[in-house]
Amino acid sequence: MNEPAQPPSADDRASAPFGFATARPATRAASRELRYADLGATVYPDSVPPGLADELPALYGSLFSTLDWFLAQDRRPPTSACILEEPRHVILFRRKGSTVDVLNKAFACRRDDAERICRALFRAMPGVRRLHLDIMFPPSELTFPTRIRERLDRMVIELPPTTDAYYRSLGKSTRKNIRWGQNHLRRAFPDVTTETITAGGRSQELVERLVEWKIERYRRKGLITYWEIDPTMLGRTVSLVRRCGEVRITSIAGEEIALDLFFRVGETVYAYESANDPRYDDYSLGFLTFYWLICDAIEAGARRVDALDGTEWSKTPLGAHAVRTTRLSVFPNRLFRLLSLGEALWLMRERYRRKRHAIGQRLRRSGRGKALADFLTRLRRRRMSL
Repeated sequence: MNEPAQPPSADDRASAPFGFATARPATRAASRELRYADLGATVYPDSVPPGLADELPALYGSLFSTLDWFLAQDRRPPTSACILEEPRHVILFRRKGSTVDVLNKAFACRRDDAERICRALFRAMPGVRRLHLDIMFPPSELTFPTRIRERLDRMVIELPPTTDAYYRSLGKSTRKNIRWGQNHLRRAFPDVTTETITAGGRSQELVERLVEWKIERYRRKGLITYWEIDPTMLGRTVSLVRRCGEVRITSIAGEEIALDLFFRVGETVYAYESANDPRYDDYSLGFLTFYWLICDAIEAGARRVDALDGTEWSKTPLGAHAVRTTRLSVFPNRLFRLLSLGEALWLMRERYRRKRHAIGQRLRRSGRGKALADFLTRLRRRRMSL
């Protein structure tokens, strides 16, 4: 759900009094505070007040709107802030030239409040021609000119108070699959155990093992994982897990055979990534460990499990439904939207690239399709090298 990572610059790595990097050294101008009473907004164009980022988890309960996510996954430390009152919102952002990137993502914000945020930022920085903003309502409700950059559907499970109530809420065939899978696994391996740990110093080891399992399973199917497509993903995930992640480990006779990475933010548990040793593929471990993770979340008092995007067919039977986030470019007027044709062309190329990858993945599921996909890949690389 995040944009391509950008490594921090030397300025980004400069220390700051509020505990994370900033893109500018502290100066007299860094304390600017612009208040707009008609909007109930305050904008800090050059700084983030101390302690402001600590409010994010309680305000939004979104992993993607936490300082840990900005620093570890996005690798884009916030440099500026906007505060709304009644209701309170804390918006952290970065400015590069005439573009402002709002770092908060997948966060609950009403249309009226999103309008106030846009107006405050455009008013505080007259040179800004475009905002990058995530919303969770229809883009047509905004009065500003917009361009859709991406639509993301996360699979979310709303949780009842007890595990018994959750089990009863599932379909008959799903309950049957759970019973059969658990009995099949425990008959074969009576000593199967699970434990949850704070990853900490084992983060690198556990994430690397998970990725190895994932790549091995995908290669058996002739597919390519996103871990291979984006080489920076491993390091970013290790950093995030080390900061705030937990790992649910399934073991047989003391040997770790399945890993589930997850995060707790407010009342939500984020099921981030999972994999199992391919030697145990016949035991439906992916399905079972996900179900166990949901039950653990209920017992810990969580109100929902966010299973992120993808693999809808495997998450819907366990009660997941799609929650849409739309990534927008927001413009102060139609002229600036018209003048941003370069972004429109880039988005067209990016959508084509993603569609091409999806078609390639489908082709690779069959022998002849894999041969064709490999031939087209070699042909494209040869053309790029000329």
